[in-house]
Amino acid sequence: MAKIRSVEALDDAISAEIAWRKQELSTARKLIHRSSGPALQANLRSGVVILYAHWEGWVKAVAQLYIRYVNTKAFPYDQLSTAFLGTALETKMSGIDEASNPLIHNSFAAFIQDHLSERASISESLVRTESNLSSSVFLAIIDRLGLERREKYKLRANMIDHDLVNRRNTIAHGEYLDLGVDDFTTLRANTLDLLELFTDDVRNAASTGRHLKLPTAQQ
Repeated sequence: MAKIRSVEALDDAISAEIAWRKQELSTARKLIHRSSGPALQANLRSGVVILYAHWEGWVKAVAQLYIRYVNTKAFPYDQLSTAFLGTALETKMSGIDEASNPLIHNSFAAFIQDHLSERASISESLVRTESNLSSSVFLAIIDRLGLERREKYKLRANMIDHDLVNRRNTIAHGEYLDLGVDDFTTLRANTLDLLELFTDDVRNAASTGRHLKLPTAQQ
C-alpha cells in the first residue's frame, strides 16, 4: 500500500476515497426519485443496502488511512498518544493472554522495558467494523483513534442501530421492509452528516497531531 507522507497527502487520499462513495450515493438517490411503484420499493431497499455499505466502508477506509499516515511518519512508541499507543500495543499483545509459554510473556515485558523508543508499527486491520457497524462499534473506532466522542454520535445511536443497521440486515436477510422516500431521504442525510463529521475530525486530528503524546501541528 502507498505510504502517506504528509497531512496534505492524507487529505488527498481521504478525498479520493470518499468521492466515489458520494457519487454512488447520489446515483442511488436519483434512481429512487426517478422511479415509482414496485421499482421504487426495489430501489429504496437497494438504497438502504448501499447506504449501509458506504457507512461501514467509509468509516473503515478513513480510519485506516489515518493509521497508515501515522505509520508512515515513523513515530516511536513513546511519542504516541495514549489511544495510538494502546492500538500499537494491541498488535504486540495479540495472543499473549492465551499463551502459556513464559518466554512469550517475557518477550513482551522486554519490549515494554527496552523498545518503546523504536519506530511504532500499527496494524490497519485493528480497525474492525465487525460486519455490522453499530453505534457501539463506531464509538470503539472513535476511541481507538483518540477522537472526541461527540454528543451527536450518541444522539444518533438509535438512528445508526435501528434505522440503518437493522434495516440493512432485514433487507439483506431477504425479509420485506416497507420504506418511503422520506424515510430514505432522512436516513441518507443523517448518515452523511455523521460521516462528514467523522472525516473532519480525522483530518483535524492529523493536522493538529492528536495522535501524539504532545500534540503539535503537522505538515
